Amino acid sequence: MVARIRTVCLIHSNLAPAFAALGTRVVVLDPPAGLASLSELLADVSPPPDCVIQQEHLAKRLVLTDLAAAPCPTVYWARDPHLNFFWQRHYAGLFSAVAVTQPRMTEAFRAAGVSRTAWVTWHGQARPFVPHARRVVGCAFAGRITPERPRRRWFADHLARYGLAWRDDVFGPELAAFYDAARVVPNESIAGEVNQRLFEAASSGCLPVSERTPPEVEQLLRPGSEALYFDDVLELDEHIRFAAAHPDRAEAMGRAAWAAVAARHLPEHRAGALLDLAEDAVASGARGGEASAATALTLFELARAGQLVIAPEAVRQRLLAAPATPEVMAARVRLAFAAGRADTVRELAAACAADPVLAAGLEPAAACCLAAWRLGDPETARLAHLAWLRGQGRSRARHLGDLRDALFFFAGEFAAAGLLSSPGQPFDPARHLPGDAAQCLMAVLHVHPDDLQAHRRLEALLSRLPGRQVERVGTLSTLTLHRRDDWALGLELGLADLQAFRLAAGLDEVALAADTACRLGQGERFARRLAGADPSGRLRRALTEAAVAGADRG
Repeated sequence: MVARIRTVCLIHSNLAPAFAALGTRVVVLDPPAGLASLSELLADVSPPPDCVIQQEHLAKRLVLTDLAAAPCPTVYWARDPHLNFFWQRHYAGLFSAVAVTQPRMTEAFRAAGVSRTAWVTWHGQARPFVPHARRVVGCAFAGRITPERPRRRWFADHLARYGLAWRDDVFGPELAAFYDAARVVPNESIAGEVNQRLFEAASSGCLPVSERTPPEVEQLLRPGSEALYFDDVLELDEHIRFAAAHPDRAEAMGRAAWAAVAARHLPEHRAGALLDLAEDAVASGARGGEASAATALTLFELARAGQLVIAPEAVRQRLLAAPATPEVMAARVRLAFAAGRADTVRELAAACAADPVLAAGLEPAAACCLAAWRLGDPETARLAHLAWLRGQGRSRARHLGDLRDALFFFAGEFAAAGLLSSPGQPFDPARHLPGDAAQCLMAVLHVHPDDLQAHRRLEALLSRLPGRQVERVGTLSTLTLHRRDDWALGLELGLADLQAFRLAAGLDEVALAADTACRLGQGERFARRLAGADPSGRLRRALTEAAVAGADRG
């Protein structure tokens, strides 16, 4: 078959040399952040491209406003969809196809209406291999540690016992040189994602020691031969000690990882995957009113998150010009709430209640009800609640007496609809209306910090989500403080501590849970629960060693 993609237009992409190496003519565009017309960007491109590929650029948030007029298939490469799905789910629908760095996000985008998706993850670089005997650093890590990332701070503090060399100010060639001097690179992710550090370490021939999340990461670098993977701090320690005790094996795995990059993970491999996606795509993104709604919602979410500078009135006009879909109506309500317009919220709630399609929409129902409660209009809040129930064909439900009742109610409705959490989306309970189950429960705790029901429901929810160990430690700590004899909660807290790189705290909590269970005559139940959570026996060995060490000190 003759390739249809002879000329590709790249927007904000670093893969131009890789596409050129594959024999493709490349046009590179680098517009500033903001809004741009694709037609105007392509006006001087001759001949017209056979495909346009826009790559997500964190420093240049760009929204193309007329993708429906594109003369060719369009592809969006979402590089951080695990943190930006809250706005990319709208924007992606404007494209013919979407590539994502995270394997499980392909299904999320399909569910959002994107017809073609593909897993096209991060890549490495071809680099010379430096023998480990010439490397002066045992283990190294390059990455930002900020107050917003306490788990990474705990990770770095724990690895200091192994002499971790840490830098947050190296990029490009300097970063490569930093890893060229290291033998082992432990890796931590923000939200259970595949990250670029895995490939940076492998490109330098280091032994990557990475979190086993998502499980598909083991398809990228093979476990036990090209990388080592861990679930908690105990397994991390085991791997670091193994690498130090067996330097030849560590080097062999580092060299195998380096060879894997050359064989499977170079820029040309990712460019080829993007071309394959584009070859099968057609110019089939959203059109007409659907495109107008998708663009308006994209701008609304980016502006609300502070990731794109656009005036609220400009966003409002976009939303008013778009069809009144459930999501558009919810966004209009959120804007009215942010402006303190109780009258507008009342009008929008009445419009939603009168329209069968809008009345059956969870997002506008929650926005109308919660906004009305927040703005001191309980009658409108109750009408919005009743309209939602009628839209669902439900005649009976618990009466909502106040905002707390409403937040608990919609936390359950959001959870039932699969809207559990929105990673990356800023949420301030004092300023924002909740849009998912976790945000509803966080809003309850903002007003009632000691609400144990909210803590219990939040813990049950967080336990199902990747990368939420810090929040789980906080929630479980509160619950165990009030339920000291609940050894099952104590065990969960200890396991969460270990997943958050809090070794001493984790072992202490598990040991305390064991003591509590024995005191209550439930030692055998505890032992069975622990065995199920610790199939390798690693945790039980660590507890025994800690008990022996404590007895020796005593």
